[in-house]
This record gives sequence, C-alpha cells and structure tokens, in this order.
Amino acid sequence: MKNRGDGAVDVIVEVTVPVETEIIEPYEPIPDPTWMQVVPGRFRLGAGEPGFSDLIITIPDDKKYVGRHFQAMVWAHTVGTGFMAAGVKSHIRFSVGKGPETLAEQERQKAMVELNYDLWPAGLHVMRARPGKYDVKAEEKRSHKLTNRSEKPLELVLRAAPWSSVPSALPKGYEAPTDLSWVKFEPETVKVEPESLKDIRMMLDVPEALKGKKIAFLVQLTLPIGTIVNMSNTVYVQVE
Repeated sequence: MKNRGDGAVDVIVEVTVPVETEIIEPYEPIPDPTWMQVVPGRFRLGAGEPGFSDLIITIPDDKKYVGRHFQAMVWAHTVGTGFMAAGVKSHIRFSVGKGPETLAEQERQKAMVELNYDLWPAGLHVMRARPGKYDVKAEEKRSHKLTNRSEKPLELVLRAAPWSSVPSALPKGYEAPTDLSWVKFEPETVKVEPESLKDIRMMLDVPEALKGKKIAFLVQLTLPIGTIVNMSNTVYVQVE
C-alpha cells in the first residue's frame, strides 16, 4: 500500500473471509483467516511512502485439506482518519497440492492419450448444394461417420473451421470464407459408446452470396473442454 496523501497515516492489514459473491470456482472461502499471518500487520506511512508486508500461510496438518483450493481477502486500510479513510483489498488464492490449472492440464493430457477414433470421410464432397436450407444426408446421401475404437466412451464437438486455420494450399477454383455460421453438424456434440460408430449429418443454410461458387473448409474436432484434437478433415461444397 502507498500513502498518496500529504500527511502520515497508520495502516492495518487484515485477513478476512470473502463473501460468496467474491468466490471464483473451484475455490472456496478460507476456513479460518488465522491460517494467514501478515507481518507486519500494522505500520505508519509517511506522505508518498509505500508500505510492505509479508504473508505467511500455515495450513493445519490434516488430510481433509489436501486437493482443495482456498480464497481469502487481504484488506489494508487506514485507521484514525475519519471520513478520509482509505483502503485496498486484494484476493489471495492458493491450493493445498496441485492448483486448478495443473489439474486441468493433466485432465486434458489424459483425455488426449485415451483418444482412439476415426472421422470418415477425410474429404466430404457436396456436389449439388443450393442457397437456403440444405440437408446433405437427405439430398446427397453423404455424411460423416465417427468411429470410437476405444473401450471408453468418446465425446467430441464438431464445428466448421476456415481453411486458413491450417497451412495448406486451397484447391484450385475454391474459395475459403471465414464466416461459416451457415454450416452446422447434427449432433454438434457427439457421444459415441465404446467400439461403436455414430452418423453425423451436415446441415447447410447457404447464403445467396455464395450462389455458383465452390467453397472449401475444415471440420474441427475438440474435446468438450475446448482443446482442439484434429482439424484435418475437409469439406468441399459446390453451390448450384
């Protein structure tokens, strides 16, 4: 904390339990603010002078706290200054063991290792699309098939991605729009049982502006947590 006034002030630094609206998941309020000790907890600041304190965290030796994430509030404020009081609040978050970011990364790595799937075909060609609603499966008997070769359930999210997402040459005669909001997959989030196959329909709502054009884009596969796992399948659409 820094005194920005023109006279000396006394400052107290306290640790408090944050209110529910200040908590960010997966953190929980610190069970006891005495776990955190501020040294010094009180000091006097001259005009323009900064003040510093050390924060010491002491966690009880109890297994029930392992793997949990806690949040506390450190409040530094002046005393004895009446209506001219000033203060600064800071959130302190800590984990007993691995933090949320580490756990999330481990979960991502585990999910990637367990993946054993195939999306077919590698390149899907839509030959007779037209402006407006177009069900590729109903009109041309073409769709994607997601095979889960693993002994565990598979869950992936499919979305259309611009061709520019990968460093690959665009086929001659094709265009690569960045706005692909007119391309949808049904279902978008695909759940496949172990050693099973699921059919995925591609639904188009082709803009009138694409009439007579050839469009190319990619199929992006992600984990439900948002990690991209594949973007090598291609789609080629010819609009009549």
